[in-house]
Amino acid sequence: MAGHGKSRHMKRLAAPRAAKIPRKGIKWVKKPLAGAHRKSESIAIGVLLRDVLHVAEDMPSAKKLANAGGILVDGKAVRDTATPVGFMDAVSIPGSGKHYRILLAQGTLKPVEVTAQEAGVKLCKITDKKTVKKGRIQLCLHDGRSYLIEKEEDVFHAGDTIKLRVPGQKIDGFLRLEKGATCYISHGKHSGETGVLQEMLEREGSRANEVALDAAGKKIITLKNYVFVVEKGFKTK
Repeated sequence: MAGHGKSRHMKRLAAPRAAKIPRKGIKWVKKPLAGAHRKSESIAIGVLLRDVLHVAEDMPSAKKLANAGGILVDGKAVRDTATPVGFMDAVSIPGSGKHYRILLAQGTLKPVEVTAQEAGVKLCKITDKKTVKKGRIQLCLHDGRSYLIEKEEDVFHAGDTIKLRVPGQKIDGFLRLEKGATCYISHGKHSGETGVLQEMLEREGSRANEVALDAAGKKIITLKNYVFVVEKGFKTK
């Protein structure tokens, strides 16, 4: 069913803080479509191009660029400037040779320039596992994707990160959530920092489990759910 009558815009002052767009300017901004990321942690690709990356002067310019197939998200061309992008999405602009990975730091979406090779691999955190029909295993990923594997292929645990080749969606390795793993902190007061996992801290009762990280000699304790396993040398700026 078509979404006739639904608002495609929102007031600039009401835009999520994560978008980090100027509070002064045109009253209305493009509202991101419903998608894999929370509304509070996503931004419409058109707004990203115009207000954050400054590769489009206005929304018609952003729309023209998208309609020409000049914008890729996770390796796929997007035509709608309201397409949402969020944490760990890869945004590529083939015409300029620029590629960005979207990070989340201190509640703000932050594009970090990466190479074409890096943009071709999507890091996805396993948030849950389920057994489905015929005994196959469904991996539930942080960006709303699900990935089916055979039972004998299952070497994964919740919290691990898989490396997906995009847009082909083939697993190209994985990173285990274990001692010695390099982790990026996505939420909390240490959001945006990376560290090496030193210890899993299991808490009793209803308290959420935590982890201890070594961030260049500084000890950080944060919630286990806040860490995202990444590769050594992961770019954060």
